[in-house]
Amino acid sequence: MLHGVILYSDRLTDTFTANLHTISHVKWVSILSSVNLHESDDFIDFLPDHCNLVIILDPACTSFRYLSGLVRKGCHLFLPEQQKMTLGERLQLIQLAEEGNTFIQIRNDLLFHSSLSVTGIKGSESKLVEIHHSEPGRFNYLQEMLYTNLLMTLKILDSEPARISVCSIPGSEYQPDVVNLHMNFHNGSAASLTLSFTGEQKVHQLSVHSAGGVLNYNFRKNGYNSSRTNPAIKELTSNHDEVLFKQIVGFSDCVAKKNFQKFGLSDESRTFHLMEKINRKLELSLV
Repeated sequence: MLHGVILYSDRLTDTFTANLHTISHVKWVSILSSVNLHESDDFIDFLPDHCNLVIILDPACTSFRYLSGLVRKGCHLFLPEQQKMTLGERLQLIQLAEEGNTFIQIRNDLLFHSSLSVTGIKGSESKLVEIHHSEPGRFNYLQEMLYTNLLMTLKILDSEPARISVCSIPGSEYQPDVVNLHMNFHNGSAASLTLSFTGEQKVHQLSVHSAGGVLNYNFRKNGYNSSRTNPAIKELTSNHDEVLFKQIVGFSDCVAKKNFQKFGLSDESRTFHLMEKINRKLELSLV
């Protein structure tokens, strides 16, 4: 039996909390608001000694000091996409987890969305992935955009990049206004990613081109268009809570069964290494 703790910033709905208690192999010993906890230097002291599963939904509670302390206590971690750690600290945390045989999963609503079956896309022999992601006014959000889209691209194409081209338009002191990435992969596939902070609308679109046709996903409009089946826009049924709940269930199930291969850290590790390369190229392009 796992003993779990949840740290959250926003209010959890009663339905979501009730669903958590239906997970048979987890006993939730504490479901805490983190509003006051992260004001303390040692919020780990607030956690029960016997907990071994920690779900963190508040990015403010994701400093390397806190998370490395939890890993050293033997806690398995479910983390938000946005974190306070640097790339080097994220890689160091992954190494600590591997050495301590603890499991870390990073939340990614897109990979678990009911419309996006990564396994099915892999089987279609994808040749080109195109992504356009725009978040106007979201300063310091580039790293989260990179992580989410690179992880999704690597899982879809299931190969390593052979060549990376980076072009950027200088913007504020925080980050470029527009970043365009083009990657050629060893299996012959390619990916083109455009990440921007200009304009007025939030956009997040993914197109997967293969011999079987084109799959177009629009995550902002909550729908997708597939030229292989029906060109009509389909409405998706999964909401925010459902997608998050599925991830927590899958995470706790993997921990309980010690099946660390399903969502292993290797994907996150190679994504962070790729982010390091891209960031170096961005620094050179902005000089």
